[in-house]
Amino acid sequence: MKTLLPYLLRIAFVATIIANSLSSGAQFTYNYVKAADDYFRKGDYYSAALYYEKFLNGNASSKKEAFDPYAVASGSKGQKAKTTNRNEVIYRSGESYRMLNNPVKAEPFYKEAMTFNGFYPLARYWYAKTLRANSKFEEAEAEFNTFLTEYATNDAYKGDAEKELKNLQFRKAQLERTDLNLYTVNKMGLNTSGANSAPVVVGKSLYFNSTRIDDNATGKNPYVNKIYETGLSDGGSITKVNIPQGNDEHLERPSFSPDGQKMFVTKWLIGESRKLAAIFMSVKKGESWSEPVLLQGSVNADGYSSQQPFVSPDGQFLYYASDKPGGFGKMDLYVAALDADGNLGQSNNLGGIVNTADDDVAPFYFAPAQALVFSTNGRVGMGGFDFFQAKGSGSSWEEAINLGSPINSVKDDIYMASAGSKHLLDTIYFSSDRGSDCCLELFSANKIRPRRNISGKIIDCLTAAPMADVTITASDPDTEAPITSGTTDAFGRYLISIDQEQQIKVLAEHEGYTPKSVDLSKIAPTDTLINISVCLEPPQKPFEPVEDKPAVIPNIYFDYDKATLRPESFPVLDSVVGLMERYPNMAIEVGGHTDNIAGEEYNQKLSEARAKAFVDYVVSKGIDASRMQWKGYGESQPIAPNTIKNKDNPEGRQKNRRTEIKVTRY
Repeated sequence: MKTLLPYLLRIAFVATIIANSLSSGAQFTYNYVKAADDYFRKGDYYSAALYYEKFLNGNASSKKEAFDPYAVASGSKGQKAKTTNRNEVIYRSGESYRMLNNPVKAEPFYKEAMTFNGFYPLARYWYAKTLRANSKFEEAEAEFNTFLTEYATNDAYKGDAEKELKNLQFRKAQLERTDLNLYTVNKMGLNTSGANSAPVVVGKSLYFNSTRIDDNATGKNPYVNKIYETGLSDGGSITKVNIPQGNDEHLERPSFSPDGQKMFVTKWLIGESRKLAAIFMSVKKGESWSEPVLLQGSVNADGYSSQQPFVSPDGQFLYYASDKPGGFGKMDLYVAALDADGNLGQSNNLGGIVNTADDDVAPFYFAPAQALVFSTNGRVGMGGFDFFQAKGSGSSWEEAINLGSPINSVKDDIYMASAGSKHLLDTIYFSSDRGSDCCLELFSANKIRPRRNISGKIIDCLTAAPMADVTITASDPDTEAPITSGTTDAFGRYLISIDQEQQIKVLAEHEGYTPKSVDLSKIAPTDTLINISVCLEPPQKPFEPVEDKPAVIPNIYFDYDKATLRPESFPVLDSVVGLMERYPNMAIEVGGHTDNIAGEEYNQKLSEARAKAFVDYVVSKGIDASRMQWKGYGESQPIAPNTIKNKDNPEGRQKNRRTEIKVTRY
């Protein structure tokens, strides 16, 4: 895959090329272009760039084209002039540095190639790409617009230029986000000259690959990509993983079985022809690893690259990237079933929801969130390769979401691993060439999680009275797993705090009442203070007569010796109104009762007036009068003695002065 391989190869060729250039001397002076073209055809862009620049620097003082030994004569009058070899060298120099992912060096060559009378119609396109990669965003936007105006062909380059303009708009929006202060991104101290990339978290260890010089290397090329191990805390000791590796074999991005006894790894085979990658497996042998064996089954395909294996945390699946036939684009993401012995089942493409027409690479599955994290240059993003997240599993995936700034940059952001136990971005390690003219480097990042406060009040649906000691439980709406809990105070109030991004439902429970839950999964993640107040209902319908006995309504107060309702009675009366609204077929009889002070006839009239006052209040709140009857019973139905042994009984009289409700229909 030429978009990733240069990171691996750039340093790998430097020693041999410098040595060749010193020893060759004058014999190549006259033939730098031929040598460079040979390297270019073989995909050795580092060597090609070196020799193209040797030619250009050697002819920098030549002002007349006639002195250029590689000049091509122009055609006859009216015929479009052919380009000179020097022009071709300039354009190919830009191409070489672009293929090496070095936009700083590529930019001036593409800028000059734009002046060559339209011989290189894509020069402006690539110039705009390098400007964007070099953070010259306004200039890049202008050049992309000019390219789209001048370029008449409706092809992939035009489509990509349109996408690049969308990328620039996306970047602007990302940099205006209000939560950027929650992120911390740091370059790790593990970086050395060369490429350092592909972090993998295993327990308390961090594995990564690097082209750093190996003092113990026995081959002619010391810049070989090898796998290293260190602790998660930055600054610890670094150990090269003891796995057999040929002098010109590059190993990349290991992934381990859950028991740690099997390692799946990419091996790049670099020769004179096309550079191909395949996935191998090695077995733990004490403190070292066995010779990697080519993985059998459906993963590797002859003549194509398969790379970047990732074993799911449960060990049942192997995710990887491949450019084998049958995909949606260049590199696609696949998954294959994996058994405990490392045997593979059928490989399945993850489909068009995940894959694009461009490169989709470096899969990592974060099990706590059931999310696949990968890098792609085929979607609108910050520019280059961006990290995306798609939730799902197997063949069922949701639309991929860009992880945004500052996790993504305008350069290439490839390979992520998370050490978070619940949230992906709690602690991550990734590689990026942001801030580098050369290679991928290792970074760590984390996101501070602001809290969301949920408060409210729990009341009795019947009496509207606040309820103390109600248990409030916040749980995940999908898994039902509890997250946090609390109880209401004497005033029915509660307060719970959760992660701002956590979706929950709130359940209120109290003995003798029907539990009630409220789903908050649709609440916007930016809401930090939410008020949820609910009422709890008894499990049975209230006021139902027990053995034909009516229910006594407490806390109904009248002025002394009158039928005028006092204000402190209104909350209870309102609860009766609410009850009749909830049960539209409910009908009641209101009965008024007195003690035996004053005459019987007087008490009868007083009880009737008080019962009618009750009904009149409920009717005034919108309840149909036909659903209520009222009746005064006077002193005829005491429920307690008015006197005891011819002595007044105040407590008994208080009980007898009451208002009752009998439900006649529900």
